[in-house]
Amino acid sequence: MRATAIAAALGALRRADLDLTPGRYVVVGSEQEPLQSLAFVLAGREPPRSGRVLLDGIPPSAWPATRRQIAALFHDEALPPAASVEAAVAKALIARGEDAARAALVLEGAGLARLAPLAPRHLGERETRSVALALALAHHAAELLVLHEPLTTLVPSAAVAQELDFHTSRGAIVLCTTTSMADATLLGGQWLCVELGRVSSHDSPRIRLGNGQWQQVLVETSDPKALLRLLQESSAPLSSELGASPTSLKVTGPALDVTVRELVGLARQHQLEIFRIEASIPPVEALLAARAGYARGAYEAARAAALGNGRPA
Repeated sequence: MRATAIAAALGALRRADLDLTPGRYVVVGSEQEPLQSLAFVLAGREPPRSGRVLLDGIPPSAWPATRRQIAALFHDEALPPAASVEAAVAKALIARGEDAARAALVLEGAGLARLAPLAPRHLGERETRSVALALALAHHAAELLVLHEPLTTLVPSAAVAQELDFHTSRGAIVLCTTTSMADATLLGGQWLCVELGRVSSHDSPRIRLGNGQWQQVLVETSDPKALLRLLQESSAPLSSELGASPTSLKVTGPALDVTVRELVGLARQHQLEIFRIEASIPPVEALLAARAGYARGAYEAARAAALGNGRPA
């Protein structure tokens, strides 16, 4: 699966040159308009004013079958007309070939069960976007997810992050857009930047967010070398090294719960005894300072890439 944009322009988006393979990307910009336009053209909601946007060689704006492979969240959303939010979600599920009976589970999984009996016309903008996000995240067959400001809805950030981890791990292309560097850090992925209406993934620094020292765990086990070998053979995105003591191991992963779950699963499967698992977390002040400095550095590097290393727009 490959999503490409070639000199694509629409509205405030002057030029997008992207070549996206499966993985997670976060696009940051100081203005909403180019980010909104980028979401429109990538998801096929509107064709680009100039240039091309393709999903595996097919323009999504021209082919409904291709658009059904895309899950999207835009800055303005509307639900299908129905007597209740649950019924509207059921209609949306049917439209993409899924079981309407999942509607209640989609809302419940996003923490939105209280909205189910309400009429869609009575929802506010944020509530409507929240239901639309729940639908997008529940599209488990989507090849491409394009989500504009997914952390500004009523869906808990932890639930959003968990679903993004799922879609990334199954090989989808996940692209989020935001004006918040704090949200971008939480969303994780390769950092891209819209600057002066331009964004490019070509020759840009592959700065990845959401990784860091604070996501490392120290493990004491009966056979650290055996556990190290198992971790190296595992498909989980973990890195590991022997610790300072003969029984210890340092393991770093994308999130503490993911790391611990994999460690415990491997230990049980291969009958290795774990004596202790402890998160290696620095002081809060150091963590906040590191995150702020890293986000600023990532933004400046991505901004330089968007501007073509200083060349005039």
